[in-house]
Amino acid sequence: MPRETAAPSAFEKEDPLRTKAAVSAALALFLALAAASLHSLELSIGGALYKRLSPTELASLAYDLPLPDGSLARGLALGEVFPLVESAWRLEASTRSGGRTFADDGLAERLFEIRLVQAAAGAWDLIIGDEYVARDEYVARDEYVARDERVAGVDRLDLSADLLSEDSLEFWASWEGVNELKKEIARFAETHGKSIRVLDVPNTQTKLLATARARGKLPDLVMIQSDYVPALSRAGIIQSVEHLGDMDIVPKGFEAFVDQGKAWAVPFYFDAQLVFYRPSLAGGPVPDSWTLEDMVSRARALRGKVEAPLAWNAWSAYWLLPFVAGFGKERLVGPDGSMIANDLPTARALGKLKELKAEGSLEMLERDAMISWFAAGKAAFILHGSYGIPEFERIGLDFGVAPYPLVAETGKALAPLLDFKGLAISRRTTKPILAKRLVQYLSSPGPQARFSSSQAKLPANRSAWTISRSTNKYFAQLSRSYETGIVVPPVPAYGAYKSIMWKMLRFLFTDQMDLSETLATADRLIAENLGTR
Repeated sequence: MPRETAAPSAFEKEDPLRTKAAVSAALALFLALAAASLHSLELSIGGALYKRLSPTELASLAYDLPLPDGSLARGLALGEVFPLVESAWRLEASTRSGGRTFADDGLAERLFEIRLVQAAAGAWDLIIGDEYVARDEYVARDEYVARDERVAGVDRLDLSADLLSEDSLEFWASWEGVNELKKEIARFAETHGKSIRVLDVPNTQTKLLATARARGKLPDLVMIQSDYVPALSRAGIIQSVEHLGDMDIVPKGFEAFVDQGKAWAVPFYFDAQLVFYRPSLAGGPVPDSWTLEDMVSRARALRGKVEAPLAWNAWSAYWLLPFVAGFGKERLVGPDGSMIANDLPTARALGKLKELKAEGSLEMLERDAMISWFAAGKAAFILHGSYGIPEFERIGLDFGVAPYPLVAETGKALAPLLDFKGLAISRRTTKPILAKRLVQYLSSPGPQARFSSSQAKLPANRSAWTISRSTNKYFAQLSRSYETGIVVPPVPAYGAYKSIMWKMLRFLFTDQMDLSETLATADRLIAENLGTR
């Protein structure tokens, strides 16, 4: 009898080509899953799994971050993927070939400075600052190696820490870009599961003082400017931020918030005074390196052709002080905190301004009128703050900006005032650590660069400048302004000087007083106001 043969299997019935394709697809899927698993990042707290982030999730969270060599890479801060912690003392970074352990009781204060950056083939590297690079796990602080360390291909990070339980923070924000700032804070709040209420307060100093007097509820965190510091610190409304430790902040930033030897706010960003001009009127683009004489020459050529060749509020000390510095004054504030009006640089600066006004080159206008004239093409050059850039862009105005010019006879630039805004913590806050963590987040390079570039400002974080070079088209003019600029003085004398000079300059420019009488009277009134005479 013929032998029975077994029916062909399903495998044997398949087309060989289809079978090969199926095997290839399965192999590709396996390799893709293996690669994804290889480059996933596992985050743990005290040995317990917190979350696992796939390469896709990590990539979606990443943005441009500066590296120690000044280049940019896609990455994010460690504080953006770990939960908020009250304290942290140990970080273990594991890789396929081993890993590194970092031990420091101050780790909690640096999580927004430690970076995860994308490397080749989808791997992620840990870059940790020199303060944490130890030779072994239990090393003393003075044995730390002074450099950044990069741990390549991390697949697991284990943080020994106590989680932060504080919640429900109130933040008073002000000035330009509040909506953009709210977006950054919402990102922080959503990531960490915290409730943060942000109020837009037009004048935070006025409201803080009034609320404190009425014994009302103060915010946990508040935006202030440098000249608010004396009143708020001496009234016991804000607390020193010395406990935040070293931060990667531009030096003039911290200078802006120091009073009586202590820092009272963490700098967030700054505006700088700039020369704005209408290219169609001003004779074309203005170079970044130019002199006051160049500006005056262009203005004089426009007399009779435009209502105001030059325009700004020359009655204001805020616009006078750059000229005073440019005409030779070395320090606006004396070692004793005083501000003097009756000196040669001030006299020379005011003499120049009176000359420009008398010859018809300078029109003195308060801000709203100046902006209106500039937009209408009635003013060719104005002195204005960088905060005006977004509005001019919004209305589609054809304009350019230039740094303040050099005074040829002194070799000094008209020194633009740098108007820093900072983040201050209330002395009455019941959420001091949550407030501090939000400050650390907002002070890190990513949020700093995103916010400041959207508003044509420069960030206070030095590392964020690397990002701003490519995201802020006014970076060259603003960075030059930082180099030559001086901070708005955080001293009581500034308020007295500004208020009294406002009145005295009106007498001077309307010829009700001569120059020597104006300056002598101003000095006397400032001293009387401060109780020093």
